[in-house]
Amino acid sequence: MRLGIAFALGGLIILAAEARGQTSDAALRDRVLQLVERLGAPKLETRKGAEEALIKLGPRALPLLPEAKPSKSDERSERVERVRAALLEVERQTASNPNAGRVTIQGKGIRLTEALRMLQTQSGNLVTDLREQEGVETTNPALDLDLKDKTFFEALDLLARDAELSPNFYTGDGSIGLMSGASSSLKWIRYQGPFRVTLRQVGTLQDFQSGTHAANLQLEVAWEPRLRPMLLSLKTDELSILDDRDKKVAPQVMQEGTEVPLRPENPVAELNLNVDAPDRAARLLKSVKLKADVTIPADLKLFRFPSLTERNVSKKEGEIEVTLQQAEVDEQLWKVTIEMSYPEGGAAFQSYQQGLFNNRLWLQKADGSRFEHNGGFSSTGAEGNKLGFEYLFVDVPGKLDDYQFVYETPSKVVVIPLEVEFKDVPLP
Repeated sequence: MRLGIAFALGGLIILAAEARGQTSDAALRDRVLQLVERLGAPKLETRKGAEEALIKLGPRALPLLPEAKPSKSDERSERVERVRAALLEVERQTASNPNAGRVTIQGKGIRLTEALRMLQTQSGNLVTDLREQEGVETTNPALDLDLKDKTFFEALDLLARDAELSPNFYTGDGSIGLMSGASSSLKWIRYQGPFRVTLRQVGTLQDFQSGTHAANLQLEVAWEPRLRPMLLSLKTDELSILDDRDKKVAPQVMQEGTEVPLRPENPVAELNLNVDAPDRAARLLKSVKLKADVTIPADLKLFRFPSLTERNVSKKEGEIEVTLQQAEVDEQLWKVTIEMSYPEGGAAFQSYQQGLFNNRLWLQKADGSRFEHNGGFSSTGAEGNKLGFEYLFVDVPGKLDDYQFVYETPSKVVVIPLEVEFKDVPLP
């Protein structure tokens, strides 16, 4: 037997967010357009307030800002560019910050919607209320909160508990959802930096055919969505399990099961650890210690291609070059082919060669509305320091001329250590 690591990846076909994502995107777009219009208001107070409100919306407002027009030098255009610069800096810092997001929400009678806004703004993570999509009543209770300098996940769990909600990491759109119903006990949850690790289940198995007796631990590792991790590497040589008689419980591991690429659509991974069965006299696992490395992208670079009808157009940011080779339409399927060039031997290039295809991309209209990547992708080859990809978009409304292509990729990667311990785990 071997270590099994099961991840909710959904294969190569990645579904777009459904009605909830489209509705929230529309509301955000309307809010951004409204605030941008106020940047040109006659009163200075109104203009300053709109600028501050746009920045408070966070980096998710970036793609909805109007494009810069070199011929314009009016105050509204200048304020738009200040907002863009501020949001790009926030995005850069939050995306490449390997530390946990910190949250402080204190006060009496804080409405749930306001608390969620503060949680998202302070942490840089998107949290989605799923109750309306569940078909249940969407209340907005007033909460008495004393969350002082908590990590994002600690604050999320405590807020959800007080609002009688529970987190859902399987949204399919990269956010963390909140569902109706009180969350389960926090006893078997551990927080470390930007991670939340839950021990979900312990079981034993008697295989009569092979005559073996084994045990299995099921865990769930969630991460702050802003990180968009690329790879989890379990350090099996540092996996330590002791029973209540201080006897070691050995893992049943083969090396090929210890490294798995991650996808951002659901910010969670399910781990199944197969181990030798503890001694029959043992009643508890005194200690379960896990160590892993998580690779995340850093120093994100954004490439914009104004036209999908032009071919072999190259853009360069620092040492990274992206070429839009072509875009074509085949009935309801749009195919966009690109080629990336990295400094040969660089950390980011080595990571991508391992198959860590975790970049963000979308189609964007002139009004700021965007159509997210909702199809699969495939590698079109790797040669020297170049990598090629074909991305698929399904059922895109309109024509190629209606959109520009936006592509985001890291220029380097960062490795974050993950280490947790569970104590006195009951055995079945």
